[in-house]
Amino acid sequence: MKKYETIAHDLKNRIENKEFETNKKLPTGDQLMVEYQASKNTISNAINILVKEGLLFAVHGSGFYVRNPKNNGTIKLSNTIGFSAEHPGEKLERTILSFELLPCDEKLAKELECEINTPIYAIKRLMYIDDKPFAVEYTYYNKEYIPYLSKEIAETSIFSYILNDLKLSIGFSEKYISAYPLSEEDRQLLLLEPGAFGLIIDDHTFLSNGKKFNYSKIWYNYKYANFFNNDKSTRN
Repeated sequence: MKKYETIAHDLKNRIENKEFETNKKLPTGDQLMVEYQASKNTISNAINILVKEGLLFAVHGSGFYVRNPKNNGTIKLSNTIGFSAEHPGEKLERTILSFELLPCDEKLAKELECEINTPIYAIKRLMYIDDKPFAVEYTYYNKEYIPYLSKEIAETSIFSYILNDLKLSIGFSEKYISAYPLSEEDRQLLLLEPGAFGLIIDDHTFLSNGKKFNYSKIWYNYKYANFFNNDKSTRN
């Protein structure tokens, strides 16, 4: 994890622990530079993460202020660091339904922007939030960029492993939201009624060098899934 990400994570914990009151000003950039022994650019990058997550807002000529959090229990669409870091509950558990290393077919090659027959890790997981079946995840990793995965890693946090063990830098993600009827298998896994629809996010995640290393299709349980996005106004 880069220094600005570590600082952002620490500031987020301090905000959530009420060290900084809602609608009160965050310490200045100069104060944070001294406290964290970091450059102006590093502090700026950390602050930008919290603005994107909806935890801070800027007042021109004054500084950054803590927002009143109205997004508890939601999934942040801006999240690029994995499900475990931003899950909307107290407890997250995963059940591995399948784990394979296989050659990429034409359809997946198009999604992963790679050659047909490229080795990929194909993983299906059932996610539980606070003991409720929350999502079925179909996720694929290009072995060219993620050289090793195991079921043991998949049972914890794959993105944490990528960031902390492989020391890779995640750049950005693209998410596409839709709704379709669930397959009978996935409907039963999510304990939903016959004919139920699932909220789907097609998630394409890229390294900082622009290479796509992951494609995921996640079917969310409509009874529990809520989403949050923070857009900066462009009005004059």
